[in-house]
Amino acid sequence: GGVSADGMLQVAIGPAGVHSDPRETFTLMAEVAARRGLRRRTQANEVVDVEIALDRYGRRPLDLLEDWGWLAPDVTLAHLCAVTDDEIARIAAAGVTATHAPGCDVPMGWGVAPVAKLRDAGIPVGLGTSGGGSNDAGHLLADARLAMQVSALVGPQLAASTVLAMATAGSADGLGRPELGRLTPGSAADLCLWDVSGVADAGVADRVAGLLWASPGRRPRAVVVAGRVVVDEGCLVTVDESEITARLFERVGR
Repeated sequence: GGVSADGMLQVAIGPAGVHSDPRETFTLMAEVAARRGLRRRTQANEVVDVEIALDRYGRRPLDLLEDWGWLAPDVTLAHLCAVTDDEIARIAAAGVTATHAPGCDVPMGWGVAPVAKLRDAGIPVGLGTSGGGSNDAGHLLADARLAMQVSALVGPQLAASTVLAMATAGSADGLGRPELGRLTPGSAADLCLWDVSGVADAGVADRVAGLLWASPGRRPRAVVVAGRVVVDEGCLVTVDESEITARLFERVGR
């Protein structure tokens, strides 16, 4: 739902969360989503909204979302740091998908989502980066590395391959787009190519795991989107990168 004919643009709808939006907003947005065939997303249990929901409604966020019709298969919930085993079971039973965003949660002091528990319960988990309010880099590979590193604080450490699967297929599933995030016949022609022959990779036995363990700031050597090369030899080829940078500096300065 909400996908352009060429598959390059997708619109979803959703309020920030029960901490900032009343029931009426959730109801209206659900009506718009149903009418337009859009997927829904919101945030839940990033600690701050648990406190506010208990204070304002005397209930936890997921109880409210369930009452308000927002625990459903077309909904993706971001964060989910402070969730109980019972809440995980209810999210799974409702067919909800989740987004793990450690690059936002960790600097905000919200904790770490129990990703292994969510996945073991059968919940599809994708990886998110959040925005400039809490994550200036927006570097998905760096956040995948962070997700792997902090996972051991709340359960078994996630394997690099698991986190990379979350960043690709897991996120695509959360968008309702099974043709994305996979290298299989019939999938979209989307590719990221990294050079793993550098000095940082020399001591790494598993080159795929090395994408996260070694040289965390690396940029892809080539990026292909829908069969079109957009990055070649590490440089953006579709537009002038220096011109975009100059415009952004000017805007920030203003």
